[in-house]
Amino acid sequence: MLLSIVLMIKNEEKFLEKTLKALDNIRKKINSELIILDTGSTDKSIEISKMYTNKVYFEKWNNDFADMRNKSISYANGDWILILDADEELLEYEKIIEFFKSDLHEKYNCASVELKNINSEDCKSYTRSLNLRLFKNEDFRYEGAIHEQAMHKEPIYNNIAVFNHYGYLYVDEDFKQKKLKRNEIILLNEIKKNPNNPYINFQLGKNFMAINKKEEALLYMEKSMDLYRECKNIPEYAYSNLARFYIELKQFDKCEKVCIEYLQNKDDKNIDIYYFLAISQSFLYKYEESLKNYEKYLYLVDNYYISTQANSVYADGITVGLKQYAQVNIIENYYRLEKYEEVIKQSENIDFEEIKDIYEILFDSLYKVNKINEILNIYNKKILSQVDSKYIESSLENIILKIKENDKNKIYKVLSNIDNDYGLLNKVRLGEKFTIKELNRLLVDGKQAYYGDVIYYAINNNLDILELLQNVSYPYMQSYFSYIISYKRECVSSLYDYLLRVPNTLNLNKLNICSCISRNLLMGDGFYSDKYENIFYMYIKYRYDFIKQIYNQNLSDEEILYFLKDKEDRFVVKFNLVQNLKDKDPLKYIKEIKNLIVDNKEYKKAIEILIDKFSKNINESEEIKKLKKQYKSLIENSINIGNINDSLIMINEYETVYCEDSEILNMKSIISILKNNYEEAECLLKKSLFLDSINVNTIFNIAYLKEVKDEKDEAIMFYKKIIDMSEEKSLILEVKEKIKLIQES
Repeated sequence: MLLSIVLMIKNEEKFLEKTLKALDNIRKKINSELIILDTGSTDKSIEISKMYTNKVYFEKWNNDFADMRNKSISYANGDWILILDADEELLEYEKIIEFFKSDLHEKYNCASVELKNINSEDCKSYTRSLNLRLFKNEDFRYEGAIHEQAMHKEPIYNNIAVFNHYGYLYVDEDFKQKKLKRNEIILLNEIKKNPNNPYINFQLGKNFMAINKKEEALLYMEKSMDLYRECKNIPEYAYSNLARFYIELKQFDKCEKVCIEYLQNKDDKNIDIYYFLAISQSFLYKYEESLKNYEKYLYLVDNYYISTQANSVYADGITVGLKQYAQVNIIENYYRLEKYEEVIKQSENIDFEEIKDIYEILFDSLYKVNKINEILNIYNKKILSQVDSKYIESSLENIILKIKENDKNKIYKVLSNIDNDYGLLNKVRLGEKFTIKELNRLLVDGKQAYYGDVIYYAINNNLDILELLQNVSYPYMQSYFSYIISYKRECVSSLYDYLLRVPNTLNLNKLNICSCISRNLLMGDGFYSDKYENIFYMYIKYRYDFIKQIYNQNLSDEEILYFLKDKEDRFVVKFNLVQNLKDKDPLKYIKEIKNLIVDNKEYKKAIEILIDKFSKNINESEEIKKLKKQYKSLIENSINIGNINDSLIMINEYETVYCEDSEILNMKSIISILKNNYEEAECLLKKSLFLDSINVNTIFNIAYLKEVKDEKDEAIMFYKKIIDMSEEKSLILEVKEKIKLIQES
């Protein structure tokens, strides 16, 4: 028997058949046997194995890989042994056939195979490495309880076959963690026996890094390197993995040092060393040096078979499949060196899948060298899907935010030639005329924050924002308003004034829009004192009314809280619950509203303003409270008998002495209604709600105003709200009668 192919398996059904089937290519041409040792499979691995060989053996797993390997090869009858794993698929096999058909197998004692370790389903991401796998069956054995090593004899024949290794694909997290924990236990046990074994320290370092224990990982990896240095025989993988560790830990100066040490003491053809050296120098602001080392990396990748990785079983190929990332990093280095023409030139050679990582750099370079017309060509050439277009557009928008205001229109003009929604957005920015319907469609479909410029256009052209935002979902509205409040600060005051003018409403869609605007204004941190307080109240009012409608007004606030998950909405409902304590228990009110700050620090400023005002009110003397009540009664009587002018004089006198309050605002709103000044009445009643959101008189007056304006649906909604709020039977009967009359009219 010339060749024994030996596998050790346990629950390998996922790739096993692919592995065994691929072996037919050499089994038919070489006198061989297939030996499989199972160490405890519970899946279909044994069934699959028996389809390809009758030499299936069984051993109980004992946490010693070398021992299991040695038991598997004990069944081998061949002059040579080929060791495989069950997730390795033979790709190139001509050299191994030639090896046995010629006299080469008489000149060598072992041979390496090349493994392409596949990391992605499209096989584009991978690493490459040589592994000793073919051995003359003469006192051959393995040592090491884990990461077992073959005790081989030289000379070695390199790269006798090529295999795809799929072991890093489709590994679920639970399986991965169990495997790493198993390895950790075995390695720690081995290190107790031999604490100064550099290879065990090396593997323990890698294992700790895999489970994100970085300090432990570095401790063992550096100890491994020190031990290798003592014996003056440092394998290539020790250098490359330590360099990679330093990159991951952002210790770039140490990475540079270890890479330079390698180049001084080993060779100048190691792909990994040049890659890690180039990365570290880039982070150390040594861009020119970094570029030179990237060039050497690319040369070795393109001429792989002269590299260290292709000629040494001790060299990992960690970065062999990272050519596209190196090309991107090279472009980034040119950009940092302000070599914009070189950025543009280098970008022409990059595959579409990779160029998305440097869109922003490329577009900024084109802007810097005054070639913005090229942006349109790149857009039209590279765009393949809706996802790709959004990626390109986001990069363009990042550049637009950074350039001079005077240059923005130049870019808008170029981008307006794009035949899609993004092109239309740039026409909007240029001030071309659009209908609200067209703009609404852009907002519904746009979804990216920068489509907020459509709202900015609407504000500047006095369009109705409530109409503009019909059917636009809350998350997208949120991003639109956040964008314009951040980057179009001049529109903030206009948005505030717009909210003040919006009529009182219980329309669900309008409440959603107004709550979104008010919250963004609140978080924008551009208002102080009374305006800030007004915005806070607006947000609370709009959002609370929205939540109540969504969760059914028949549910109590406590019941609604049970269902709410959103932190913001929970705050709004809790705030309204606390308001009920204002008159009943002032001290408890202050305590509870202070408690809200603990979990909602973003509203600390607003709550402290409210507490300060409320504290002043409750400290007011009983005599002043009595005087205010009497004066209000006089004003109310004056309004009831039709003395409007006298009433206004009395109100002005009251407001000169005392602060504005809900009852006075209600009286002023009644006068405005009597004078047919409905817009002013809406504003006054809105202010009244700010000061006292549970004031039934305010709600009644709003409902009455809606009735007067012939807004029947809104009137009914506000009247129904009174029924939910009030416990006064006579008022409830009066309201029900009003609703009936409206419905019949």
